[in-house]
Amino acid sequence: MLDYSREKAARIGVEINLVEADMTDFTLSETVDFIYIMLGSLATGSTKQLVKHFDSVASALNRGGLYLLDWCILYEPLLEAEGGSSWKMERDGINVETTVTWEPVNRIEQVFDERIILEVNDHGRLYHIEDTEIKRAIYPQEFLFFISGRTDFEFVGWFNNWDLSQPLGPGMKISRPITIVRRT
Repeated sequence: MLDYSREKAARIGVEINLVEADMTDFTLSETVDFIYIMLGSLATGSTKQLVKHFDSVASALNRGGLYLLDWCILYEPLLEAEGGSSWKMERDGINVETTVTWEPVNRIEQVFDERIILEVNDHGRLYHIEDTEIKRAIYPQEFLFFISGRTDFEFVGWFNNWDLSQPLGPGMKISRPITIVRRT
């Protein structure tokens, strides 16, 4: 992904600084104003790692800096049913079927094994892409409690579908939620 990002930045003439590190324990050479974690990729395997991750983020963010978590908070229980969740998408003659399954690893720590399978048909060329990752589930009330117990972050809000004018509310259909915290 880093190579892809470098190539894309070079194509459009943008200078970027990319860091390869363990997301649960990292340091940056200088602090920044914004940190963003994409598409539920907060992959910590325990509460201890989650705390270390937030310690690292706090050290990397300037005071007042924002940390945006994209789909890292779970608003519905994990689907443990056989088959998990599946959907199909098509664009420009490329068909992708995505299947995601979750298997509990440690219910006490809320740790699960997430498997994502992509079946791609790119104009007759078939690809099978599979990834498995150990993750710790984080639920909304737990997240609020976690952040309130820290002196280095404050909760800003959670929003639906990347729309800051659409804060999450009771009974709302949630699609692509983001969570924002501020470094104090």
